[in-house]
Amino acid sequence: MMTWYQIISFFIANGIRIFICICLVAALLKFDAAVRKTVLLSLSSAALITVFSYCTPLRMYLLGIEIFVLFLIALFIFRRKMRVCLFVIFFYEISIALWNFLVSAGLGVLFQSSRFTDSSTVEYMIAVLAVHLIITSIALFLFKKNTLSGNCLFRLTSAVGILGIFGVIALSEQSSIPLSDTSLTSWLILSLILMMSVMIFNLSRQYEIEKEVVRLKEERAELLEREYQTLYSSYSINAKLFHDIHNHIDILHHFLRQGQACDALHYLDDIYTPSQESIQTIWTGDEAADFLINSKAALARQHHIHTAINIEFPRHTNIRSADLTAILGNLLDNALDATMKTTQNSHMIKLTIRRINDMLIIKVENDCETIPLISNGDLQTTKTNGVLHGWGLKSARTAVERYDGTIETSFSDNLFCAVATLSFKPYK
Repeated sequence: MMTWYQIISFFIANGIRIFICICLVAALLKFDAAVRKTVLLSLSSAALITVFSYCTPLRMYLLGIEIFVLFLIALFIFRRKMRVCLFVIFFYEISIALWNFLVSAGLGVLFQSSRFTDSSTVEYMIAVLAVHLIITSIALFLFKKNTLSGNCLFRLTSAVGILGIFGVIALSEQSSIPLSDTSLTSWLILSLILMMSVMIFNLSRQYEIEKEVVRLKEERAELLEREYQTLYSSYSINAKLFHDIHNHIDILHHFLRQGQACDALHYLDDIYTPSQESIQTIWTGDEAADFLINSKAALARQHHIHTAINIEFPRHTNIRSADLTAILGNLLDNALDATMKTTQNSHMIKLTIRRINDMLIIKVENDCETIPLISNGDLQTTKTNGVLHGWGLKSARTAVERYDGTIETSFSDNLFCAVATLSFKPYK
């Protein structure tokens, strides 16, 4: 029967462990997790696992039960990338269990007392709480410094696995307290499995990065082809205008000699409009973004799509040109693709960029006849080649997340709207 101090210690340790695990998953996978919801679920799950610990038949399955409960919490909160979530949860729980064993056994060797390895004693509870306090301190430091990057995580998890292996080997050589060979062998095997899992996970992450690089190169090639076609069209308009300039002058001279000023003005409007459209410029202060917006606007005009562009762009910010063009390019490409498929008489794309304090709002609206397919919070492509397509909004979201931002989408009354919100740092 568990005593009152065991129940309190068990509940506190479980609550801390579960809360940090959910925060770790959210930080690694760039998910949004409401703090209040996470705290309530952590406390509820800790209470549930504490109740299960009363049942003697279930005690040997507590680790598996806790992994399952954590997976359900992640499924309820995040609902995406569940295989990766399960991997992180499994690694985290096994690592905590390993270090509970290492610290309790290490303190037992230090004080030459086997009470630290007996889960029914106060000494064991103190060792477990010490492990959780260390974990909490490390987590607070990493989250406060915002250093939880991919490379930092790989080094940290590798250190956990390597130190675990050396710790188990060191404990197998001591004779101060009795430790079963079966237990030591099991923890040594688990330490090796954890190390291999980290290596496999890191290789998988590198593979995903390489795939993203290949995709970005393909997108860049497609973008360059579109820009070439736009420039060629602009050049053709200007070349035709220059070639026919003497004819236009003759006709205008004729109208003016005959006193037909209205006809001369109408004729000027006819030859001025194509030239004006070809040199129309949207100024953001970013040369690449200006070129991108103008090329997309020119492409829209070629397909008889009306564009409304309203830009208030801040100068001298930390927003990189590559990230800005990734966001604008993908949002505008999606808008063009959807608008060109509509059968309405009027086609429209509206781009709005606004600064609100230190926040940049990029809003793209377009006509859209069909409801977009949404799965696990992500828009799904309707193109047949799913390998090369369906990445546009994901790529834009990746760029936005570098500035602690989000992309929200909505659809109503045959109008699709995508809003990207970025937090930037102004400088002089």
